[in-house]
Amino acid sequence: MGNTEKYSVYEQVISEHKHEMPAETYQNLPGELTFAYGPATGGLMESVSFDMHTPGEVIKHVEVDPYVKTRKLKVKGLTPRDALLMVERINGFHAASNAVAFEMAVEDALDIDVPEGVQYSRLIMLELERIRSNLEVVKRVCEPAGFGVPQNQIAYLRENVARIISRLSGHRYFFSASSVGGCQISKSGIETRIGGVRKEFQEIFHALLQSKIFLNRLQNNGNISEGSLLGPAARAAGMNVDARLDGTLIPYRKLGFRPFIFDEPDAFGRFYVRSQEILASADLILEALENSENSTEADTAGMNGEGAARIESPQGDLFYYVKISDGRIDDIQMSSPSLLNIDAFRKSMAGNIFTDYHFNWESFGIWISELAVVMQ
Repeated sequence: MGNTEKYSVYEQVISEHKHEMPAETYQNLPGELTFAYGPATGGLMESVSFDMHTPGEVIKHVEVDPYVKTRKLKVKGLTPRDALLMVERINGFHAASNAVAFEMAVEDALDIDVPEGVQYSRLIMLELERIRSNLEVVKRVCEPAGFGVPQNQIAYLRENVARIISRLSGHRYFFSASSVGGCQISKSGIETRIGGVRKEFQEIFHALLQSKIFLNRLQNNGNISEGSLLGPAARAAGMNVDARLDGTLIPYRKLGFRPFIFDEPDAFGRFYVRSQEILASADLILEALENSENSTEADTAGMNGEGAARIESPQGDLFYYVKISDGRIDDIQMSSPSLLNIDAFRKSMAGNIFTDYHFNWESFGIWISELAVVMQ
């Protein structure tokens, strides 16, 4: 279901297999043209290039190049502590997801036992990040519709969540909040604030569902239910795909977690699933608060091992593999859910028109920063 630059993962074994974006060529038919959009233009938060083949309105084929601005991070040779400073900055919006997945891979490699209370603390971090990330996607879906009021309401709500995160961890993006074997968060006053966010968003969400103009721009836009999908995109297509179901370390099962599965594989379905997950994440946080605790960082000096871990980031299944020699990173690989979802987006655009592009693109919640990165 997923691939790193070097390995094919989510199989019984990890095997070498280099993955690249599909190298498809499309020859324009008579009367068709290629419309280039990006890598830097209005409506795009990150550098990504699209070539849309069209006779004038209907899009026949899309080619996507997410690697127009690739970052190379020097991670090999660093200690896990120093490497973590790089990993959690791959994408600030998903700093907790990348950090926890990396930490769990290191812990797996070195047989480090993590207290259950720390795993509850990590669950709180991950679900807070899921709320903020999904709020950002819903906000960006409102923007091309010209829905300034709900767009700004959600932006204000997202800022409130960022302040909750800052109060909880000491940083708006969870930087240095967790470590290999440990976690340091403050739960004071969080319960009331999370309850307030849940209530406010539910009101905005219900108001959006009453707008026929908004719904008409999302429904039947970007239908895709076949092939490899991850995260909310998969669950909107009726797939019971969620790494929170499979993992045993972070205690989702003990809280009775069940993912929200929908059966409308379009931009509306993806918007609806993300909105439901905002509400569900708030409930999970409130349940986990009582059992969470802090712990100090584990000592990894001079240790050796090889391990892997996967978690459910806001965009889907995030995988890390590490090999550690004498307490330093010898090899590291990461697989982002955006790698598969960007290909699903590409396929879903066939038959759409350009004015529907923004709604569809934003509904997938793709982050180029998690794709165009090479750890070496």
